Amino acid sequence: MSLSLERQRALRIAFIAILVFSAGEVVWWMLDQRRLVRWESERIAALHDANRQAAERLLAEGTPAERVAALFPALDVQPAGVTVAPRAFAEVESEHRRRLRQYLWEGAFFLVVLGGCVAVISRTLAAEAQLRRRQQNFIAAVTHELKSPIASLQLAAETIALRRPEPARLDALVKRMRGDIRRLEDMVGRILDTATLEAGRPHLRQERLPLARLVTAVAEEFSERAAERGVKFTHNVPVGLEISADPAAANTVLRNLVENALRASAAAGGHEIRLSGRAKNGFVELEVADDGVGFEPAEAEKLFEKFYRPGDELRRTSKGTGLGLYVVRRFVELERGWVTASSAGPGRGAAFTVAWPAAAPDAADTGEEAP
Repeated sequence: MSLSLERQRALRIAFIAILVFSAGEVVWWMLDQRRLVRWESERIAALHDANRQAAERLLAEGTPAERVAALFPALDVQPAGVTVAPRAFAEVESEHRRRLRQYLWEGAFFLVVLGGCVAVISRTLAAEAQLRRRQQNFIAAVTHELKSPIASLQLAAETIALRRPEPARLDALVKRMRGDIRRLEDMVGRILDTATLEAGRPHLRQERLPLARLVTAVAEEFSERAAERGVKFTHNVPVGLEISADPAAANTVLRNLVENALRASAAAGGHEIRLSGRAKNGFVELEVADDGVGFEPAEAEKLFEKFYRPGDELRRTSKGTGLGLYVVRRFVELERGWVTASSAGPGRGAAFTVAWPAAAPDAADTGEEAP
């Protein structure tokens, strides 16, 4: 972790401490204001009592009652004696309650604001810590993904250079090298796609794309790898389904979903990946289902988050960087579509459903003549 991140985290923690201290100051201020209001009420009551005693002395000295009443309007001057008028105590009590309500509302407002600030910063720190863990997992995954094919390529190259293998052995080595290069290309492609998406909205051009042709092309691309792992493709996509999407983005989405399904099936000893398409409510949906490792249903949304991979990267045997499904969702959402994931649980397979806007019918489809 960089020094800058450490400083930012220290500053946030210091700011939280200041907010907590400020909250304590607000509580103390509220209690102090309550005490002050009570003290003021007691002082006013004592002043009324002192005025009452002074009025009684004036009456005893022969001052007319009318004159005494004019001097002390808060007193009730009667021949039988002098008392504090009930309205004086009512005014004091009313002012007491008003000021207490004012301080209560002001204090509560400040406490809510401070509490909100503490909550926001706490959530930010938690999210930052979670993202940092995912980035560390990503670095571990990328290191593994780079190291394995590079080591394999180096071994194959040295074997070819030093031992001059027979044609059959040479073909096997070349095949393995091509597979390693493909793995490196896929990983670099995901990283570049993520960088493009993070930098801003990429330039996407909308075209009419036949979904069946896209699915067939991707299935053929992965057929060799699937056969090596004992996995077969079953696809049922009607020929007439057409989507409105960018060709490169749509191909990236399909390749990532199929590769994800192939990896999951191979890891769990699965044997089939099913691709099925349908039109629904102005969208064209494609479901990619496998009989692989599956996942906890509660993790369905998290799978599309950047760098997210369930479990500990250092103990995981499956491959991946945690970027494929993130790229899928971002590309699909940019084209006004959506993608979801579902699974009955670990070991029970998974299904990913992606939807693009259906391509608008052209004049030939509707029977209209072009202008």
